[in-house]
Amino acid sequence: MASGKPDLKKAENTKFALDKFGKYLVAESRKNLSRKRPPYGRSINNTKTLYNSLAYEAKVNPRSIEFDFLMAEYGEWVDKGRKKGKMPPFGSIYAWVARRKIQFKDNKTKKFLSYSQTASMVMLKIKNKGIEPTNFYTRPFQLGFAKLPDEIRQAYELDVMQFLEFTINELNKKYK
Repeated sequence: MASGKPDLKKAENTKFALDKFGKYLVAESRKNLSRKRPPYGRSINNTKTLYNSLAYEAKVNPRSIEFDFLMAEYGEWVDKGRKKGKMPPFGSIYAWVARRKIQFKDNKTKKFLSYSQTASMVMLKIKNKGIEPTNFYTRPFQLGFAKLPDEIRQAYELDVMQFLEFTINELNKKYK
């Protein structure tokens, strides 16, 4: 994996292990978004906005290791759900209702309600019952993270060993 002069500041093996973890998280989260169906029957992955927003950043610095999982802002709500008792934002629900062209019927007049009225009813339902979590991201993270410490440790050990081996060889050449 490492090429040329090994440098602990780059820690290529450690970066490789983090990249492997990141690719696994993105792939499994995307699979879950495509597979899972909420109780109301339609796919979670309707517009593919959340699906396409999934990414990661892995950085290995001289004194730290950084890993960030990136997704659209509403991804947290899709993953963790919403507890009952709190009203969701009107704008988001209205946009969702309008995008999916959902309109409820009035039982008395048999006429369709406006998107605004439908959104208000959906908001009340969410406030009263909440939204079930999908765990599209949480589950793969927990499974992958359980393996990660060993992989990171082994990768970092390999980086340190390559660095020490290179340094010793350079010193042997210099002092022979």
